[in-house]
Amino acid sequence: MTQAIWICTALSALAALAGLVAAWWARSRFARGRRAAIAVAVFLLVGAGGGLLARGELTRGLRQDYATARAEDMFRTESLLRALAEAEPVQAGQLRVRLTMALAATGDDEDRRGVEQRLLDEATGLALGAGFTRLGNASDEAAARLAEALLEALKELSASNPVLCLGLLHPDSQTPVQAATLAHLRGGARTKLDAALALVLATSSLKPQLAPRPAEADAALADMFGENLPAFQQTYGDAQKVQALFEALSSPAQAARIAPETLCAFAQDLLHALLRMPPAERGPGLRRLLGT
Repeated sequence: MTQAIWICTALSALAALAGLVAAWWARSRFARGRRAAIAVAVFLLVGAGGGLLARGELTRGLRQDYATARAEDMFRTESLLRALAEAEPVQAGQLRVRLTMALAATGDDEDRRGVEQRLLDEATGLALGAGFTRLGNASDEAAARLAEALLEALKELSASNPVLCLGLLHPDSQTPVQAATLAHLRGGARTKLDAALALVLATSSLKPQLAPRPAEADAALADMFGENLPAFQQTYGDAQKVQALFEALSSPAQAARIAPETLCAFAQDLLHALLRMPPAERGPGLRRLLGT
């Protein structure tokens, strides 16, 4: 922006100087007609050319200033972006640079809104991967809220296209599916998911918790599976089939061999079972299971 101002000032000074020279050249009261016309033309041409060049520089400068200010504002006011910047500063910094560049190259308000929404989708995708990784050190409340948000999002996605569930279940390995998933997921379910992810990132970075003790958490999870296995088998088949479904939740290769609607339904049933665990065991169990 400063460069554009200097260019505009220099061109204005040049136009003024050209006008003064032309006026001096046509100063005689006898120098009329062609000399006067040439003087006016020189002044107008220099001024117009300078104006066009300065306008382009000023426009680029204003766009860059707007893009920088808007990116700063979004990372200050959006809780997910703020938490992502605190927990994953390198990824958040790269995201901020891409946002600034995209906004600076965008013309109208509608295009800017599209750029900002794509940025938020990308931030949610990054937060999903980072959130699952950091869940072991998040709070029990954050783990429960994430499970509830995932359950609501899976319900919404399974009602329209179960394939999109894979974008939530395997956030690090299903990039094309994930992009479609987050573009489809809007409204209350998306707001709840973003808020839960922000809480996971914030509690795991600002006030990290001790990871659940494996022996205790695994024992509680084994009890939960023992209680729910008959219902799982009644719905999905024998113990071997249930085991395959469970493994598919953390293995994209295994998930590719299972119908998306079946895997999405099993994930919802599993989250229901986890959220029904006793309060003292639910948080550590969720952090232990979802974090792995």
